[in-house]
Amino acid sequence: MRKINIALIGATGRMGKAVTSVLSHSHTAQLKSTVDKEGSVYLGMDSGLHSGGESNKIIFSDDIDSAVSDSDVVIDFSSNQNLTNILTSALKHKKPLVIGTTGLNENQKLEINFASNSIPIVFSPNMAVGVNLLFKLVEIAANVLKDEFDIEIVDIHHRHKKDAPSGTAQKLKELLLTTLKRSESDVVYGREGIYEERDKKQIGIHTLRAGEVIGEHSVFFFSPNEVIEIKHRAEDRKTFAVGAVKAAEFISRKEKGLYDMYDVLGF
Repeated sequence: MRKINIALIGATGRMGKAVTSVLSHSHTAQLKSTVDKEGSVYLGMDSGLHSGGESNKIIFSDDIDSAVSDSDVVIDFSSNQNLTNILTSALKHKKPLVIGTTGLNENQKLEINFASNSIPIVFSPNMAVGVNLLFKLVEIAANVLKDEFDIEIVDIHHRHKKDAPSGTAQKLKELLLTTLKRSESDVVYGREGIYEERDKKQIGIHTLRAGEVIGEHSVFFFSPNEVIEIKHRAEDRKTFAVGAVKAAEFISRKEKGLYDMYDVLGF
């Protein structure tokens, strides 16, 4: 069986290195091209060596369009500033797309929705199997506990992460708001100053950025008599990369449409 050829955008970043490493051992997909931003010091370097593995003779380039055209599936872990260019190229060449980039605004999410009318796209703030199980468990807990428990979300990442709260924390918030039929006005991002007693429907989100923590998310449900904590902690970025490759394998067989990791994992 022929392997799926992957174009990896944002290949020199932490997630790009992890995806490169996972693909080097995959039996179903292989790295075809790697793309970094224009002017990057890594242009011309061997992506296999850069990821800490053996040479793969796949050199970092800044030519998005060429990489996309020469692939079966595109995986994007670059910057939100690249999204329009990547979508334009994927649409031009009719290529399936896996988007793991976070920090996207509402207009960019609308761009993704529009593009999915023509090509298949997997869009998820977190590709890890365990994190998507976290999403499902939190949804189940909220359905059972309803308005009887206070809810707090804690998001911890390394000091280099640019967006806060994380895309995963935002997804947890959206799941809770939808499940509990609440709105953004019920959400508090951190706390300071003097408050009245906590509103029954309030959901708190707290962000920590320190050290080299890969990613940790907890959702707490508090009642006067008990505390329930549902937590996921990533020990290695390869857990996200494995999910991204699963998503690429899944989307390579799909028609146009917008999919998420629930679809990929069959939840």
